[in-house]
Amino acid sequence: MATNDSHQTATAQRAATIRLLGLDVDGTLTDGGLYFGNDGEVMKRFSVFDGQGLRLLMDHGVKVVWITARSSLIVEKRAKDLGIHALVQGCKTKLEALNNIRQELALDWSHCAFFGDDWPDYPVLKAVGLACTTPHSPEPMKAVAHWINTRPTGQGAVRELCDFILSHQAGYANPWMNA
Repeated sequence: MATNDSHQTATAQRAATIRLLGLDVDGTLTDGGLYFGNDGEVMKRFSVFDGQGLRLLMDHGVKVVWITARSSLIVEKRAKDLGIHALVQGCKTKLEALNNIRQELALDWSHCAFFGDDWPDYPVLKAVGLACTTPHSPEPMKAVAHWINTRPTGQGAVRELCDFILSHQAGYANPWMNA
């Protein structure tokens, strides 16, 4: 059995090679709740902290894609505001969707990360080089994950992941540190 130090080193090495980050939306970028208004509209809460982390990651050259089983104009607007490389909504087979994007970018699976929290994300986690999940995910998902967030989802969990990946990327310098 690997020691905790060797697991951390291996996970850091995986993060160093990431060129594509795929994200589920509900339960990672949001708290997983669906908020319904009186007129039936669905609302979602996104963290600006997560958005800043994604921008830093994209500014460093990592492509970011969102793949979600639900469809929402709110998600479409947030993805557009952030400049997300690709948004796939209403997706039933997330592995296939990420594979298509990965192939378009000519990337090996080892250069891909994915952050998901429930069963539709499980096949993707088994395929990518850096599998990321949440503490509230089913146990088998946590067992295949290389990284599990500690911040609450929808409140900085994605930023935590972005910071982790960036901290292991060669040549990354936080542009705000020298401002």
